[in-house]
Amino acid sequence: MERHTIVGEAYFFSRRFDEAAQICWRRSIWYRASRVLTSCYAHLGRLDDAREIAKRLRAITHAVMEPGTRYRNPELRELFLSGLRLAASEAS
Repeated sequence: MERHTIVGEAYFFSRRFDEAAQICWRRSIWYRASRVLTSCYAHLGRLDDAREIAKRLRAITHAVMEPGTRYRNPELRELFLSGLRLAASEAS
C-alpha cells in the first residue's frame, strides 16, 4: 500500500476533501487513490472531474465501484461508496 494514499484516505474520512484530492491526484495511477479521488470530487460537487476519473478507471479496470469492505465503519464506508456511486451514475 502506498503511504500517500493512506494519508489521502485519512483526509477524506475527516471530510477534508480538498486536501485528500490534492494528495490522491498525485497518486492517481493507483486504483485505490483514483477511487478516493473520484469520491472526493463527487463530494466536492466537481462532478465533471469525478466523471473523468471514473472514465479513466473504467479504461484500466472494469471495477469503478468496489465493496469497500476494508472500511469497517459503516458510516465511513457509505461516505466513500456514495461518492463513487454518484460519479459512476454521472459517467454512465
